Amino acid sequence: MKQIYKNRALLAAVLLLLIVATSCENFLEAPLPPDKITTDKVFGDKGTIEMAMMGVYSKTTGYYGSGRFIQVTEELADNLNYNPPTNIDVIANSEYDATNSEGLNLLWNNPYAAINQANLMLQSLPEETANLTDAETDQYTAENLFLRALMYFELLRMYGDVPLILNPDPQESKSMARTPKAEIYASIIADLKDVMTKLPETNIAGLDARRCGNRYVAEALLARIYLFMGDYANAETAATNVINSENYSIETDLTGVIMRRSSEIIFAMDGNLIDAPNSCFIYSFQGMPMFYQDFPEAYAWDYSGWGCLTQTAIDEFEAEDQRFATLFTYSAEENVFSLKYPYGPFFQELADADPQDFCVLRLSEMHLIRAEARTRKSSPDLAGAAADLNLIRDLHGGLPATTATTQSEMIEALEHENRVEFMCEGHRWFDLIRTNRADAVLSQLDYKTGWSAHKVLLPIPAKELINNPNLTPNPGY
Repeated sequence: MKQIYKNRALLAAVLLLLIVATSCENFLEAPLPPDKITTDKVFGDKGTIEMAMMGVYSKTTGYYGSGRFIQVTEELADNLNYNPPTNIDVIANSEYDATNSEGLNLLWNNPYAAINQANLMLQSLPEETANLTDAETDQYTAENLFLRALMYFELLRMYGDVPLILNPDPQESKSMARTPKAEIYASIIADLKDVMTKLPETNIAGLDARRCGNRYVAEALLARIYLFMGDYANAETAATNVINSENYSIETDLTGVIMRRSSEIIFAMDGNLIDAPNSCFIYSFQGMPMFYQDFPEAYAWDYSGWGCLTQTAIDEFEAEDQRFATLFTYSAEENVFSLKYPYGPFFQELADADPQDFCVLRLSEMHLIRAEARTRKSSPDLAGAAADLNLIRDLHGGLPATTATTQSEMIEALEHENRVEFMCEGHRWFDLIRTNRADAVLSQLDYKTGWSAHKVLLPIPAKELINNPNLTPNPGY
């Protein structure tokens, strides 16, 4: 039986190479893709404007997909690793530095590529309104502002202070020094508040969670940003507004929580295999889950490799947590893999009934943000925090109410809940950093042989430092 599935795996890999080769031939014969259309042609009609907008989304998707967002962030933290561990995995082992981190460069390059495309559109849209209605102009402006804000927030989370570029002048961008984090946050918040004035309270017709279709998409991102800034009053208010909008509801089918049909997805990033694969593809393609949809017996294989939960991640789940029972599985070698991304690269777009995008924001996070804001604010509301926390524990975990009764106990309970609720979704690394817990947690792990406290920030790509003399490296690199 094992040999049958291994043969199928080999056949699938060959088919993938054929698909890529064919697609490359077609690409060479095709017109320029949306993100390569020159500015003098973009605004000729509504169709090319829409194509340009898709180009910005494509660049943004590249951050989460080809940037290997899930793999990188979950390995940087303490959720995923090779099993057995390998000394060549510099990310999981915290051995990354300025000389061996080329694989991380897309986490810098893709956001700035998206920001540049957004800046181009934002500069040109006001001059070309003859082709658009006022509502359409507001829509495209809001989408670009939102994606620019999102990418700057991701850059801040990965690198700290970065150059703040708000116009498409390439000469200026080549020589810009770092901008203080506070100034970038102010720009992000201004962009998102502008988005909220330009979009309606319910989705624009034809737009779903893969587009910035209503004001609460921006407000949900604001809730997360305020939490990271330690602005707990505003975090609570923003999260409450999203929750009370009634645009979203907690998805009670665990297998559908981060699928496209989910009632709780606020914003997601689409992607395709050839152009800008999303992180769903990356996880399923590089880990065991790639064959799960059609070959569930593959989990009986003796398999190790990338995508295994660490022992501390496994131990984090309570014994009766239905999330572990439903969304994770063991291989014959007792390695644990996530089932959150059930479609391999061959089946993703064929899953018409319930395909999957990469979920960036969902309603469960809003409840946990509000719970943490209520806990940490100057006058804690522990009863309100417990209500939000228990909602997720009940509906997703099938677990009893929290026993936390003090502020410190509630903070600990929320760290636990965030880890298990968003396991393999890319939250853990940033949660450890924003709570100043990264060094205390990661320094205790034997396999993180290269860990040092300065590594909470990634190294800026060496090429960027060479090309821009005003750009300084992060401390310690």
